[in-house]
Amino acid sequence: MKIAVISDTHLTHVTADFRRHMENTFGDADIVIHAGDMTSAAVYDYLSNWDIRAVRGNMDDHDLRASLPERRIEEIAGRRIGIIHGWGSPGGLENAVLEKFKDVDIVIFGHSHMPLNLRKGNVTLFNPGSYRGGYSQKGTTGIIEMGDDITFRHVTVE
Repeated sequence: MKIAVISDTHLTHVTADFRRHMENTFGDADIVIHAGDMTSAAVYDYLSNWDIRAVRGNMDDHDLRASLPERRIEEIAGRRIGIIHGWGSPGGLENAVLEKFKDVDIVIFGHSHMPLNLRKGNVTLFNPGSYRGGYSQKGTTGIIEMGDDITFRHVTVE
């Protein structure tokens, strides 16, 4: 199973570059997880072409904030995955989001715009970074592949 992981797209509309990245990188994804800050409902509508699991972020428009949860837990391929955007300073954000979930195998979050793949105890914390980049970094998204093993990797947006 291939899971596309995106956060912090910060798009007011679906651009040709975003379409290209989604189709080339995630065209065969089984599920898309978006960890908030799509910014516009148009992005959600486009991502609905996939099986999308999303949460709201602090920069999302009124429609997204009204329709998406702040956090959620999804059971995928026998693993419990917590999804949340995040808040505040990037320093210590992984500990703050981890505290919001009990009995999960993976926590996916965004907000910091910094890619992260970190194991804490029995939980893997995964931040795909930001599609648009930031802090002098190129944009990144993520892929989780689940089979007998689980692999996490970041993909640079070209």
